[in-house]
Amino acid sequence: MNEEGRMLKPALIGGVLLGILSSLPVISIFNCVCCAWVVAGGVLAAYLYVKASPVLVTLGRAVPLGLLTGIIGTAISALFLIPLHFLTGGAGVLEQLQQAMSQMPNVPQETRQMLESLASREGASTLIYAFGLIFMLLIYGLFAMAGSAIGVAIFEKRKPGSPSVDLPPYQPPVAPPPPPQE
Repeated sequence: MNEEGRMLKPALIGGVLLGILSSLPVISIFNCVCCAWVVAGGVLAAYLYVKASPVLVTLGRAVPLGLLTGIIGTAISALFLIPLHFLTGGAGVLEQLQQAMSQMPNVPQETRQMLESLASREGASTLIYAFGLIFMLLIYGLFAMAGSAIGVAIFEKRKPGSPSVDLPPYQPPVAPPPPPQE
């Protein structure tokens, strides 16, 4: 099996875990602590990858594994968040933006007018949501790469130059006894 094929299963498991945990309303609060669920998804993917790999796993393999985990996690998170966005009509984002603007007294009037005109347009919440997903993809990718690098550093116990798989020590072949002489 090629390298990408071996990365897919651990990345899927780690990505699904981080996507679901990052989307659940109360549990997602832990992402406020340095993207804890995203890093945990990367660490889990690295653990599963190291465990299944017949060769030494290096940082060079951990980084694409983490990126793939972050991409899958973003897709899973979007699958949960997009229906919620359309069910609420996207009003939450615009209301939060207007509320934040009202609490900042030093914002120039032109900026306020520009944001209010943007909020009044049709589809503005969808545009804001799309930018949010792109930002989420960047953040999840970066933090999942960090998590997978941490996971490889923790779980990879093999040393460079050691045998790829655990083989018994080499035993030279035993020569058969010479045939009996007549």
